[in-house]
Amino acid sequence: MEGFQRKELVTSRSLKYTYFVSSDGESTETIPALFFIHGFPDSAYLWNDVIANFGSLPNKIIVPDCLGYAGTDKPEDTRLYSYDGQADDLEDILKNENVKHTVIIGHDWGSVITQRTYLHKRHLFRGVILVNTGYMVPSDKPFNLAAANKISQEGLGYPQFAYWEFFLAADAAEILDGNLERIWQVMHGDVEHWMQKLFCVTGAMRNFIIGNKQVPLKEYANKLHWKGHFLHQFKTDGFASALQMYKATAFNIQLKSDSAIASGSLKVDVPILFVACTDDAVCVPDMMTPAKEQGLVPKLKQVTIDAGHWLPMEKPAELAFHIKEFLAGIGSSN
Repeated sequence: MEGFQRKELVTSRSLKYTYFVSSDGESTETIPALFFIHGFPDSAYLWNDVIANFGSLPNKIIVPDCLGYAGTDKPEDTRLYSYDGQADDLEDILKNENVKHTVIIGHDWGSVITQRTYLHKRHLFRGVILVNTGYMVPSDKPFNLAAANKISQEGLGYPQFAYWEFFLAADAAEILDGNLERIWQVMHGDVEHWMQKLFCVTGAMRNFIIGNKQVPLKEYANKLHWKGHFLHQFKTDGFASALQMYKATAFNIQLKSDSAIASGSLKVDVPILFVACTDDAVCVPDMMTPAKEQGLVPKLKQVTIDAGHWLPMEKPAELAFHIKEFLAGIGSSN
C-alpha cells in the first residue's frame, strides 16, 4: 500500500501479524484513527482504493492482514480464530501504535470481527462501520448450518449459506487452490443474480469451479492490480487458512466467545454506519433488521449502494464518501 509503513507484531497470543500504518495522522477523540478489517478472501490491500479516495483526511490509518491471510500467521488450529482471541490481537496492534480513539471498519467476515471486537473492547472505539455485512447479533445457542439455510429459504426464497457446505468439505481448499481463475469468476462474474446462482444454490459453486463454463467479469475485476494481487496471494498461501472462519462458526468455536458477551451488553452505543449493497444475495440489506428490532443500534445510519458484495473494489469512491461523511458527524458530535 503506497505511502504506508509495513510493520510486524507478535501479539500476546504469540501470533505474528502484518499491518500497514499511515506515515502521519491523528488519533484523538475528535479525529479518531481508522482501523480497517478485511474479510474473505482478501488482505489489507482490499482497502487500497478506498483509502486512495480519502484525499487529505487527517486521521491515522491502520490496516492489518487478518489472521490466516497474506503476511499474517496462518495457524491450522481453528480455535485460534475465535472472535475474542482475534479481538485481543487487534487490541495489541492498537496498543502498539498507541491508539486510544478509533473507528473500526469491516467488510464481509471483517465486518463480523469488527462487531465482536467492538463488543469485547468497546472502550477503544468511537464508531463502527460495517460494509455489506450487517450486525449479526451474538447468540448463546449453537450454530446449525442446515437450520440457518432453512430459515433463509423461508424468508428469502433461497438457502443463503448453501456455499458453506462446499467451503466446509474436506477437499474445498484443494479445489480452490487448483482453480484460482475459476474462483475469481465465482466472486466477480458479471451475470444477473450471479451471487445467488453460485453461492445460494447447493452444489452450484463446486460444480462451476470444476467445470469449464466461462462468464464475463465485472469491470473492476478485469483490472490487473486486483486480479494480479489475488492470484499472487493465493498461489503463495493457498485457501486452507482463509476457510478457517467458516469452520470456527460451523464447528461452534465462536459459541464460547459469543456466550461470554452478556445479553445486556449487545447494544452498540457508539455511532454506527451500515453500508448495504443491492446486489449482495448473501449479505442482504435486511441483515441489520434483527438488531434494529431489538433496539441494539440506536445510533445507526444505513445507506444502500447499487453494487455487489465486493464494494471496496467496485465502488471505492462512493464508499469513501460515506465513510468521510460519517466521520464528519462523529467529529461534530463532540
